[in-house]
Amino acid sequence: MHLIIVEDLELDRENLKELIQKNCDTSHQAVDFSCYENGETFLNSYHAGICDALFLDILLNGISGIDVAEKVRRIEPRLPIIFTTIEPDFALDGFAVHAMDYLIKPLCPKKVSWCLKELQEYLSAPAFLTLLETEGRGHSSSRNVALNDILYGECQNHNMIIHTTTGTVCVRLSFQDFNARLPHTGRFLVCGRGLVVNLSYVEQVKTGKILLKDGETLPFSRSRTVQVREAFSSWLFSCSRKGGWT
Repeated sequence: MHLIIVEDLELDRENLKELIQKNCDTSHQAVDFSCYENGETFLNSYHAGICDALFLDILLNGISGIDVAEKVRRIEPRLPIIFTTIEPDFALDGFAVHAMDYLIKPLCPKKVSWCLKELQEYLSAPAFLTLLETEGRGHSSSRNVALNDILYGECQNHNMIIHTTTGTVCVRLSFQDFNARLPHTGRFLVCGRGLVVNLSYVEQVKTGKILLKDGETLPFSRSRTVQVREAFSSWLFSCSRKGGWT
């Protein structure tokens, strides 16, 4: 991992580095750091892909950590951002930029460890599924399907029809095997027999049906309405804390 720390107090900066390094040494995770004393210096050298996660002090000298995060979000909407702050109340300001976590000073080693566990799980999650697409007459070819592009999948005649933002993909795969390949983070929800939906693309859950953001409606058993609504609410809350990176 390459981590960036933006912190104006050297003592706090070195303490955070030490806690992260100890945790990564224990888990045999390689890590290196780039550190900045203020937001202006960081932003002058920042570009997309420069790091795996950004640790930001909220109360920086000059431009605030919240303002820095807002600028970063315009370029990298899914970069994990972790705020550090001496005031718990300031954490509420971070919801607008979808922070992954908040570490309250003085830093607690257990909370830093938990935060890094969440970060490592996110970074290790696959970005796509490699599937054999059915092309007719018994022919098939390997295809990578990005998880971010999947709207929903449905089982039809022993095949999985995967609806994506760019079209449909048909694969000869059981519903059970397809679900086993999806990350178990709450993002993909089995809504009924033979139907799994990406909650990132859900606009609203109504009684017995799901309304997607593109206007499409997916029916499911009315008896599962409460469970589906609760799962959708939990996903929205998770996204508000973690910027949708789950």
